This record gives sequence, C-alpha cells and structure tokens, in this order.
Amino acid sequence: MYFCILFILVNDIMKKTLLTFICFMLILTGFGQTKPMKFMGVGMNSTLSTFVSKLKGKGFTEDVNHNKPNLVVMKGVFAGERVKLEVRSAAKTHLIYNVSVFFNMSTQFTYEDLKQRLTDKYGEPALELNKIKDEPVFVKYSTDYTQWKLDMDTTTNTFNAIVLSKCSYHSTSPLIITYLDGKNSKVEALEVNSDF
Repeated sequence: MYFCILFILVNDIMKKTLLTFICFMLILTGFGQTKPMKFMGVGMNSTLSTFVSKLKGKGFTEDVNHNKPNLVVMKGVFAGERVKLEVRSAAKTHLIYNVSVFFNMSTQFTYEDLKQRLTDKYGEPALELNKIKDEPVFVKYSTDYTQWKLDMDTTTNTFNAIVLSKCSYHSTSPLIITYLDGKNSKVEALEVNSDF
C-alpha cells in the first residue's frame, strides 16, 4: 500500500515537472522570434500582392507609372495627410521588408511632431542623430534621423525598426517614416547576396 502511495506521489511530481518544462520551452520559443512588423494594422509578413491588396482596402491607390519589380508606389491618406508610399519586397520570396511613407512639402507635421508621436507609441528611440550630412551609413543630406528598434529576434539577430528622417535631399518630401521588418530584411539581403 505504501508503495502505491509513493508511486502516485512520484508520478504526480514527474507530471508537474514535465508540464513546467514544456511551458518554459514554449515561453522561450515565443521570446526568441520577432512579431511581424505592421503598417496601418496590416502585417508585413505577406507577399507584395497580398499587402498591396489590403492597403487598397484601406483607400490607397497604386501609382502604376512608378512601379518597378518588387516596388509598388501608392497614394492615400496616412495620419490625416495625403502621402506617397513605397512598398518594397524581396526579389525571390516577394515578402514585404520595407514600407516608406513620404509626406508632402505642404505637410502640417514637423519632424518634432512626428518624433513625439512615434515616441508615444513605440517608446524612447534607440538611435538619434541630428544635423548629419554626407554620412556614409545614412542617406546623403539627411539632417535628422531617429530610429526605434522593436522586437529583437535572438535566433536571427534581427529586429524590426521604424526610422524617421528629415531630408534636405528629397525634392518632394521633407519627412519620411520607414517601417522595416527585420526578418524579411534579412531574407532580402540573403537573396541579393546569394549570387556572389
């Protein structure tokens, strides 16, 4: 009888230990991967055609005169302003890795307004550079540059990012917000470099 009670207790402890271990592994798996970046509530973990179709459902239209392979240019309303979008995808997988929002010259927003709104939503910036020109790492003649890093993926060492740029080089847009999906950006970089 004592043997049966001991067997039941040991069996119960083993079940709890195994269940705890399984839960711990599931939690670790969830922390290691990034969530797909979203733009206006649309996940960037989709193909170019699917993503564009969803944006059309939100009132954006394609500017077919400026489209190129793996790049779709769209126009529509973002944050109450008429903007131009450039949606870029990886060449082979066609997964979205970059969406850039170009504000018009007549925008009511200032760089500081947009920076504050992005900080309110995504927290403090990870990187901020002011009055930069001719920096080799950044686009030529960006004068201010702020980057937010989101959802680090420890398995691929990638992160999603949002970048706000104040541009003196761009003739039609003084302010650009770029949404980067880290995982898909890495896929795109591997595709580009696969021929070398």
